[in-house]
Amino acid sequence: MAIEMKNTKSLELSIKMQIIKEFGYELNPKSVIMDFGCGSGKMVKELCELGYKAFGCGTRFINEENVDLEAMMKQGIIRTIDLKHYKLPFDDSSFDFIFSHSVFEHVQNFPETISEIARILKPEGYCLHFFPSRLRPIEPHVYVPFSSTIQSRVWMRLWTILGVRNEWTETLKPKKAAEWFYNYLKAETNYLTKKQLLIQFEKQFKDVIFCEKLLLKYSPVRGKYLYSLSKILPFIPNIYSTFQTRAIFTRLPDKNLNPA
Repeated sequence: MAIEMKNTKSLELSIKMQIIKEFGYELNPKSVIMDFGCGSGKMVKELCELGYKAFGCGTRFINEENVDLEAMMKQGIIRTIDLKHYKLPFDDSSFDFIFSHSVFEHVQNFPETISEIARILKPEGYCLHFFPSRLRPIEPHVYVPFSSTIQSRVWMRLWTILGVRNEWTETLKPKKAAEWFYNYLKAETNYLTKKQLLIQFEKQFKDVIFCEKLLLKYSPVRGKYLYSLSKILPFIPNIYSTFQTRAIFTRLPDKNLNPA
């Protein structure tokens, strides 16, 4: 018996559940789920409270109110990825569903990461990943326009002189803020094109589907408006995918999937 989606606390989790349902899947109390790059562990905590067997992993973690990250790590619910010998800290064929949110734009080792995700999925396992597009006008970490593609010190300096800062550079002068932005983008981000993403995911998954239309369908008001408009202007989800957010559904076995 599936757990009702109305019981979810977060909009983000509800959207994911709605999308996988479009592909013919629905989570149930026996589902084993993993939040890849789980941050504070908030969504893992929520899934556990809903009765799922949920886990998370990541390389860095953040503290958040009402989330006992330390306790979940001691229990093995949340685990640290060893970057030196890259391997996700779970056994083969462990998970029914793996998801991530704003993680893949940071992945530096796509082949190893995707291979590991495929390894720990069960034979009928599936994934859903959301992350910012390469051509998003405002890069979501440093807030410098088009800096996912224009990564030069001169470009960073121009925008820091104009006052652009993020939460880690608020007190820095333009030159130092520009250098921080430049180093962060070079070391911490890796924006691939749609074609490059498809190539990387298809190495491990037979089904790789860009599903931004479904993301719009179940998003708040603006997204739903764009989804409705896409029935008249069918290119809208492609524009959204190119300039805003990527949504990728993958599944291990070969199957013809045609969601509404």
